[in-house]
This record gives sequence, structure tokens and C-alpha cells, in this order.
Amino acid sequence: MKIRIIGPVGSGKTTFAHKIARIKPYPVTSLDDLNWVRQATGDRHRTPSERQALLQVIIQQNDWIIEGAQFREGQDCFALADVIYVLDLPYYKNVYYILKRWFNNRLHGGSKQYRNLWLFLKWQNKWRTNNRDDVYRLLKPYHKKVIIIRKNKV
Repeated sequence: MKIRIIGPVGSGKTTFAHKIARIKPYPVTSLDDLNWVRQATGDRHRTPSERQALLQVIIQQNDWIIEGAQFREGQDCFALADVIYVLDLPYYKNVYYILKRWFNNRLHGGSKQYRNLWLFLKWQNKWRTNNRDDVYRLLKPYHKKVIIIRKNKV
């Protein structure tokens, strides 16, 4: 089974992917992990060709779960997916989960990548104002395998 999960920051993509993986032991890939090389000195953004090469290895497998907000590159995974979940929760829920993640991260000294609250809120706003419509247009050819989750935290 090949599963692609997309939605804005804070929508629960990673949580949902790992819930599925507990039921069906498919490998989970976060597109954030493909986009960045995490280093103690600071994260380095991979080049598009580096990301594409890594993604090609993953999508060659029989089973996978790929989650991430990214959609402009790596569109092969939409075509190859057996099911595409779109996590399109209400704005206030996404903002709540972003704030909760940020607060817990600050409280417990978590990863540096979650420390910039304003950046995450900016990405959330960008999803609502631009990316959301672009994603729905991109997914039109795959409408028979798209499942939209709008109401509940997954």
C-alpha cells in the first residue's frame, strides 16, 4: 500500500502517518527529512536533485507512507499513491496545535526546528491563502483516491 498524506503545518500529518504505521508496518517518510540535512551547526537545505534522488528510492518500494506539506516537487508520489489523505482541519485547530507544539518544545527543550513560532504561523497562513487551492487543483486528476479529513484531529 502506498499512502501520501498532505496538509498544512500543525495538521497532524506525522501523527497520522505513525498511527497508520502501527496498524500496518509501512515505512514512514517525512518530506521534511528529505528536504533538510540536520546538523549541529545548522540545517542545510538539500538541492532539488538530491531530494528527488532520495524520493525515487522510496517510491520504488512496494509499501510506503510519505507525509509532508510539500507538493510542488515530488509529484510522482501522488500519482503512485493508492490513497491520498488531505488533512484540512479548521484554521483554529491548526493554530492551536502549532501553539501547543511550540509551547511543549520550549518547555521541554525540544528541537531547534520548532522554536520559530512566527515562521510556523506564516506557513499556516500561506497554506490557507495560496497552497490549499493549489493542492486541490493538483489532486483533481486523483480525486478517486483522495480522502479529505476536515473535522477531527487524526
